Amino acid sequence: MTSTQVLLPLTSYPVLLEHDARYGDLDPSRRIGRDALVRWFEDARVAVERTRFGAELTGRMRLLLASVRVEVLAPLRVTGRYRIGLGVTRIGTSSFAYSYGVFADDECVAAGESVSVHASDGRPAPLPAPVRAALEELRIDGPAAGRPRLDPARRVREAYPFRLDVRTRFGDLDTNRHVNNVKLAGWYLDGLAELHLDVLGYPTGGPLDGLSPSTLEVQYLDEVHYPGIYQLRVGVVDLDETTARYACGLFDGPRCIGLADAVGSHRVLDENGVVGDLGALLEPFRMREV
Repeated sequence: MTSTQVLLPLTSYPVLLEHDARYGDLDPSRRIGRDALVRWFEDARVAVERTRFGAELTGRMRLLLASVRVEVLAPLRVTGRYRIGLGVTRIGTSSFAYSYGVFADDECVAAGESVSVHASDGRPAPLPAPVRAALEELRIDGPAAGRPRLDPARRVREAYPFRLDVRTRFGDLDTNRHVNNVKLAGWYLDGLAELHLDVLGYPTGGPLDGLSPSTLEVQYLDEVHYPGIYQLRVGVVDLDETTARYACGLFDGPRCIGLADAVGSHRVLDENGVVGDLGALLEPFRMREV
């Protein structure tokens, strides 16, 4: 698997956190799931911010996740012990960016980025001086993550050919009283799995393991509340000989409240070891021009 981001060595990260894999982190392939890695990144952020910002300041601040990206570089198994590296790549007026590396021994097996925004009264607010100073201590050299530019066409519900309705659950909420970012990342993965089920004819046990995306990037455009029913839309952006690029949108009525991009293989092995090519079956689900 070729990484699409610059990978930093273990020694580049000013913070290294030990993280044991749990059975609940596994997906059906018996490997650590993509949504579990998003949770690992959240665990690392929260641990570092509580320590560096202080409990009193952390309790008063409202930090919202604007985007997160995870890329799987090698299989992660439950028997492994991992270290999560974390560093700050950008500090803006009201936002800042982290870079993550997940290491098995000295091998980087997953990487990621995130952007957090300090908010007050529902709007971005300047970072407090103590927070800015604490973030400066975590600075590393590396490409700085930023919120991608939004293509207006991606905000149009009808541009996505595949639809999945999602009902929020009380257990999806976090301490901010909206649906947690990890849960939302799982929604997009569910949407991709539903699309794969549709093209495969709904086999028992779900889609083939090799169809899980290797890369997932989520943009959180607005809060998702409980109770509520939302539309999750999926479309295919591009297909080459082995890889599919997907676009996802989350909608509250016609209003777009979240976006995701994913990349994964469409040539996979079935249980008999036969290579299957789903590219032709995915063609009807290409994004529409609207």
